[in-house]
Amino acid sequence: MTMIAYRMVQSMAVEARGIVDETICFHTVFVDPIQQVKKGLFVPLERGAETLKTAIEHGAIGSFWPLGEPLPRYIPNQFPLFFVPSPLEAAAALLERYLEQGGEGEAQFFFELSEDSPIAGEAVRRRLAKLKKRWLDARPFKGCDNACENK
Repeated sequence: MTMIAYRMVQSMAVEARGIVDETICFHTVFVDPIQQVKKGLFVPLERGAETLKTAIEHGAIGSFWPLGEPLPRYIPNQFPLFFVPSPLEAAAALLERYLEQGGEGEAQFFFELSEDSPIAGEAVRRRLAKLKKRWLDARPFKGCDNACENK
């Protein structure tokens, strides 16, 4: 497996909405809506209605979404949304599943926000740091890849 398949993401969700296309593959899982990505799965942390629009503009082709949180009107009907109790914990479970299945593909997980980003408190930042470490520790060392260029 090289990317993260639609079916794998859907298996993390209680419910899904939008296009159901088994050929969709996510290249990136990311939390920072201003990060430019290719075929990304966005993980909203706080203020999802505001941040999702930015994430779509920067390459998100799907998103986790908190169960019970109202959807913004601007979301295209075909845009895949995966409803979960906690988007961050769903991303953590997705990371573990990806690693269990080999995790040697080209997919990337970005669990980093800029220091001045207002969309996460200290507890969320600590959780992001643990997830980032888990991802980097699982990657074979090949020099500095995209995950460490932002340090």
